[in-house]
Amino acid sequence: MEFSIRKRTTEDINEIITWTYEGIYSFYDNNIQREKIDSLKQSIHSDQAFSVIDEKGNLAGNCEFYNVQEDDNEILVVGLQMKPSLTGQGHGSKFSKAIIEQGRELFKYDHLELAVADFNKRAIRTYEKEGFVKRGEFENTIRGNSYNFIIMAKDWD
Repeated sequence: MEFSIRKRTTEDINEIITWTYEGIYSFYDNNIQREKIDSLKQSIHSDQAFSVIDEKGNLAGNCEFYNVQEDDNEILVVGLQMKPSLTGQGHGSKFSKAIIEQGRELFKYDHLELAVADFNKRAIRTYEKEGFVKRGEFENTIRGNSYNFIIMAKDWD
């Protein structure tokens, strides 16, 4: 399966906000957090938010690039999410690689970071295969529960 990114559509967002996941991955459900739903709906106007489609044009995921200020540096961060029915089937590397490479063409970055919940071992292995290394950790409270996240980074020469 091949993937590419394109501008989000209202139809994409209406589908994305219904996505739910199995087991521990239900943490990523899009339909249970009002802030996440509102953010997705507002992203239709963003030049940094994209839908991910497969080679047949079917919605396969979404991603967003955003700038984070850290000390005196501005860091580009990517958030990505695969459609629930595609997870756990060995598509992670091609999915993330397509987003990272196509994002790099658009934004011309030499450094990219992402955050992943520390329990998401599948995603961590995928990002490591793509050359990301652990840079740090942080804790965040989401829906009243504390979660640990790993910050991963990749540099290009």
